[in-house]
Amino acid sequence: MTDTASSNKPLAYALLRAALGVNFAGHGFVRIVNGVGSFAQTTADHLAKSLLPRGFVTGFGYLIPFIEAALGLALMFGMLTRVSLVCGALFMMALTIGVTSNQQWDVAGQQLLYSLVFFVLLFLNEFNEYSVDTFIRRRRTSPDKASS
Repeated sequence: MTDTASSNKPLAYALLRAALGVNFAGHGFVRIVNGVGSFAQTTADHLAKSLLPRGFVTGFGYLIPFIEAALGLALMFGMLTRVSLVCGALFMMALTIGVTSNQQWDVAGQQLLYSLVFFVLLFLNEFNEYSVDTFIRRRRTSPDKASS
């Protein structure tokens, strides 16, 4: 393997992780700015015909924008990356329960694509070089720290 090929993997990983983070942060922050209550009520209205209790859907709807924003920021910068990826995958499963209970198969397919990206990033987490996680790990294990 060439040096360029091996250096492309951490860069590609960082770009995909950051792209997913920007996507999630964008979803969350736009929903927060536009009104979390409005988003929660609209979500509950969309899922009114599902088997899920409206109060549960509304309550979860209030949390969704903040979960998206937090996951997005963490992924953009590579903070607690492994935990963020696992939480993001679980979050996608929760959202999928909602849309499949409402028979929104097209949306379920889109959510499966997000789930696949979470899987790929978690699977390839060894390439998470350009991240806050790696910066912190290197500072903790640097020789300068050991001699101090």
